[in-house]
Amino acid sequence: MQETPDADKAARNIAENVYFAFSRQATSFIHPAKEQILLTRLVEAIRPEIASSQDMIVVAANDALVAWEQANDEVRGPRVASLDLTDGSVTMSLPQQPD
Repeated sequence: MQETPDADKAARNIAENVYFAFSRQATSFIHPAKEQILLTRLVEAIRPEIASSQDMIVVAANDALVAWEQANDEVRGPRVASLDLTDGSVTMSLPQQPD
């Protein structure tokens, strides 16, 4: 695992982009205190995957979103569909509904 401030910055940048995109399409307002919790959870999930593949970072971010939604059942939102590692930008899509 890469242990550098650059990896920490990359994880934080991606997490902020995920949070911003998620909150824009969320079904409910996210309280500022909960915003910090979600951002922290996203960084914690993404950071170990920075040295791995783009796909693993997407999975980690989506797992963090799912876990957060389970603890905050009033809010639902999209999932990360793709990630651009050059700038940390993300594309979101609505989660698939069970049949």
